[in-house]
Amino acid sequence: NDEEQTIRFLNEGIELNLGGIGKGYALDRAAARMQSSGVDHFLLHGGRSSVLARGARIPAAAPANPWTVGIGHPRRPDRRLGLLRLEDQAMSTSGTATQSFHHEGKRYGHILDPRTGQPADGVLSVSVVSPDAATADALSTAFYVLGPEKTEAYCQRNADVAALVMLATRSAQEVEVISINMPEGAWEPL
Repeated sequence: NDEEQTIRFLNEGIELNLGGIGKGYALDRAAARMQSSGVDHFLLHGGRSSVLARGARIPAAAPANPWTVGIGHPRRPDRRLGLLRLEDQAMSTSGTATQSFHHEGKRYGHILDPRTGQPADGVLSVSVVSPDAATADALSTAFYVLGPEKTEAYCQRNADVAALVMLATRSAQEVEVISINMPEGAWEPL
């Protein structure tokens, strides 16, 4: 409805979820509001998968004192896989560890590959670091679908974007982490 600026679906059970980039956009808007009010050092999160850091954790500390955030293990929800250090950056993780369903004995994730219309697989999760949260949110989902090779190609063309791509290994509890464009000291595996 253009006049009321609302939408509705004609079929029951259909819903709109803005989690893909909506959280990142909301974090970016909140950060802009805080900075316009004179707050320069803060960490915001939008659920478990989106974080935006501005300034330093301890502003007067020298050298830089970045914010530290944990990256969850995609196969072991009770463990962290590692730590990321953020300063004037955002981070988003996309994966299917917590959003999936089983059908006829096979597990399917909630992230669809638009090329096939089927759930994407082959990657366990992707964490992206970029200057803003909406970009990090959008790219983490895109990189999850594209896989490590195309993620690396994108990051080579965009120096301000870094990614951690988590792949399955033969061990059901372990993962292979491919670090792409991650500056030295920004990523600490645990």
